[in-house]
Amino acid sequence: MSLAQEFMDAAESLLRRIRETQLERIMEAGQLIADALAAGGALHYFDTGHCTEELLHRAGGLFAINPIQVNLSVSHPLPPPCRDQEQPELADFYRRHQDESILPFVLANCHFRPGDVLLIHSVSGRNALPVGLALGAKEKGVKVVAITSRAYSQAVEPNHSSGKKLYEVADIAIDNCGPVGDAILQVDGLDTGACPSSGLAFVYIAWSLIAQVIEELLRRGIKPHVYRSVNLPDGREFNRRAQQEYERTGI
Repeated sequence: MSLAQEFMDAAESLLRRIRETQLERIMEAGQLIADALAAGGALHYFDTGHCTEELLHRAGGLFAINPIQVNLSVSHPLPPPCRDQEQPELADFYRRHQDESILPFVLANCHFRPGDVLLIHSVSGRNALPVGLALGAKEKGVKVVAITSRAYSQAVEPNHSSGKKLYEVADIAIDNCGPVGDAILQVDGLDTGACPSSGLAFVYIAWSLIAQVIEELLRRGIKPHVYRSVNLPDGREFNRRAQQEYERTGI
């Protein structure tokens, strides 16, 4: 069997496991988000994984997703006499998400209100920024829905001072059912796993969740605004009108 086939088999097994074990949580989270939007609240979204743009401005996706993006950087090249020294990586993504000291600044600049919902995606669920953001949001009366790997989280140490992982602080934690370390294939000839599972799992879970939110809103008699593909003849004009209406309704 080829590695491509092995990956497809592993991927199908993963998605089946998510459907069999996480559907109830996805539906519960969909109802929670729809309740918030219907009551005038907002859906916020923070992703520390590799799918940060997946839910944003996509054909068929909701307008009512408010992304949180944390961008802290310092650009200061070393002068020539110092270039044999190691360049400090002040903007490094991994360090940034472990640095608890930035949390007060991040939370002060997030527009959280009681009754909102925060959707967070973090594969390991161990780092300070997603955990601290979840805790800070909850202090402001925001419900937290997390997509994370429970197995991965339980195998690693937390980086937040609370000693908590993301799945332990979320109101609803949806398990991506991925393995420790994320890689889904063990390949002879390699000294580490290959082919991550979390991107595939996130897309499957997140769009299932959005579908459920849409169903729940329509059940309440509320028509949410959804993007149309800009490559359709009327796509740009449709989205322009929808954006104007979304600005008025918030949904």
